[in-house]
Amino acid sequence: MPLISLIDETFNSLNSEHYKLTLQILPDGYSYTMLDSVRKKHVLLKHFKINNSENSLNEIISLINNDELLKLKFENSRAFIFTNKVTIFPNSFSQKDKISHFTNFNFGESNNSEDFVCKSSFDSNMAFSIPNSIKEVLSSINCTLFFPHAITVILEAQKECLQKESVSGIYLNLLNYNAQIVVIKDNKLQLFNIFPFQTDEDLCYFMVYLFDLFKFDKENIPVTVSGIIQKNDSRITKLEQFIKKIQYSKSSSQYIYSYRFNEIPQHHFSNLFIMPYEDNKW
Repeated sequence: MPLISLIDETFNSLNSEHYKLTLQILPDGYSYTMLDSVRKKHVLLKHFKINNSENSLNEIISLINNDELLKLKFENSRAFIFTNKVTIFPNSFSQKDKISHFTNFNFGESNNSEDFVCKSSFDSNMAFSIPNSIKEVLSSINCTLFFPHAITVILEAQKECLQKESVSGIYLNLLNYNAQIVVIKDNKLQLFNIFPFQTDEDLCYFMVYLFDLFKFDKENIPVTVSGIIQKNDSRITKLEQFIKKIQYSKSSSQYIYSYRFNEIPQHHFSNLFIMPYEDNKW
């Protein structure tokens, strides 16, 4: 059963050919939303959570395989997949024919995964690797366009840079015990990192380290948080002891959302809405 199921009264599975599906696969579950391309309105949001374990990936695949809604025929489909096997490099990198060597060096060779490259923000590309089993289950629901989940965090940072003259801050996406982190200083990308942690103190120490590394004022430079996390979560309250300006991601204003979406905080699923469908390309 889904942990979250928000369905607008206008949703009609018979109209699925006019719906655009966005799916995200996380370390401890998966979520998806459907955009009615006629009304320009998000009409459905579902989230499934599982207990984190060694079999998490198999459980997620099984749930997706048995999700009847995902078997509908959509106008188009895309997926954001969490992977810690992701790296960023500039568009100017000239030896794109050697990307496979590049990814093998960073991730190691594997017969159980496949490497891909997609365009990203700040004039960059992202090389990433996903398990073959994920690719197969996505293909089974006719979803052949996928991105690393981290691309949504970088895109959020770039959008703010385009809207303001000067942006400095840290964008923190929390997925269970993985932190996807983007650092911006004076509108320039300084750091992208996926930081696995075990305790609240681990995360707090690393964030404080980044503030010191980039000489950020802990009173005034913001940390923008996204992910399925409550504002009173122990990880957040620990951070607030040292970093005073914690703010939360908001859903993209370019879409209309069902009133049902007001039942959850915007930052929980803002990553699902951040990339315009026009950017559905590698």
